[in-house]
Amino acid sequence: MKILGYIAKSLIVVLLCGVFAFAADAPATDTLARHNLVKRLQNEDDVRSLCSGLKTCMDIDYPGCSVGDKHPWPKVKYNEEFCKPYKELEKRGYKVDPKVPMVPEIYARLGRQYRVEYVYAGTLPLDENVIKFLFDNMPFTAQLINAYLDENYVLEYTHPNRRFFSGSNGRSLSGEFYWALQDSAGQKLGMRDLFFGYGHAKILKWALHGTAIAYLDMDPMPGKIIKYKLTAIVFPGNSVLNSIMQMKVFRSVVNTKIEQIVNDIKKASGMYFSGNKEPMLKSATLKSEENVQYVLDFEEVVNGAHWELGDFERLQKARKQKREQDMQAVPIMVKDLQVIKEKK
Repeated sequence: MKILGYIAKSLIVVLLCGVFAFAADAPATDTLARHNLVKRLQNEDDVRSLCSGLKTCMDIDYPGCSVGDKHPWPKVKYNEEFCKPYKELEKRGYKVDPKVPMVPEIYARLGRQYRVEYVYAGTLPLDENVIKFLFDNMPFTAQLINAYLDENYVLEYTHPNRRFFSGSNGRSLSGEFYWALQDSAGQKLGMRDLFFGYGHAKILKWALHGTAIAYLDMDPMPGKIIKYKLTAIVFPGNSVLNSIMQMKVFRSVVNTKIEQIVNDIKKASGMYFSGNKEPMLKSATLKSEENVQYVLDFEEVVNGAHWELGDFERLQKARKQKREQDMQAVPIMVKDLQVIKEKK
């Protein structure tokens, strides 16, 4: 019986050791996750903005957030207006999942105290297939505008998945961006977009650097016209910059800069659709081996061919396979005529 008692006590001790070992491991894991968050977001305040915003607005405990991180910022009013972008991203299908690219960065910005919203709406003389083609081939789009207007627009993909890209209007705006959503909860591919990015702008006497998210919603209208609405939420770094960006004169200048880009697209489109192909045909850039195929595809779409976002990669893959098949084709072997005569 004593032996059984010792065995029982030993088992209890082992179990207790296991329990305390797991209890000890849990904080270590949380500490590591939090350390990774701080390293990724580069400061403690953004970690708190990420954690407190998600907890207060969506009741989500983001991995790595400590109890203190989830405490609301004292100067932030977590009302319906503040939480509106959280609900909007949820509605659009942008999941709060650590595995989804840029989730911590986006929600850390949303949780900050300061934000300014700009809305710009209008129309473009393009149909749905054309606008999807231009979004699916961003570098070509910039080169097309440059050819017609002699401008210096630049759009370049910075990752093979074609979701990260950089851009510039060649004048006062530039940035690096992530195409976070290409539809809204699986609906309207290419027409419901969410972008997140780091921008650089020269506005009046200020040289500004900051981050923003932007929704771009587009709908086809009769007469080959696209109606669009661009909503940008900018995150000023301090109260002074927040006050400046709220000023009426500042908003007016921002709208003017957006309008310049839209007008450039309208001008280039108007010249092309009026039948003026000369700038495109004369452009040395567009006559490159790579761009010739883009021009041919673009002409087909303009003439009524269907285009979906992602068709570029599908066509590239199909064309590559065809080239490989052509290279592997065995030539026909023809016997020499003299040999045939000798056999007779």
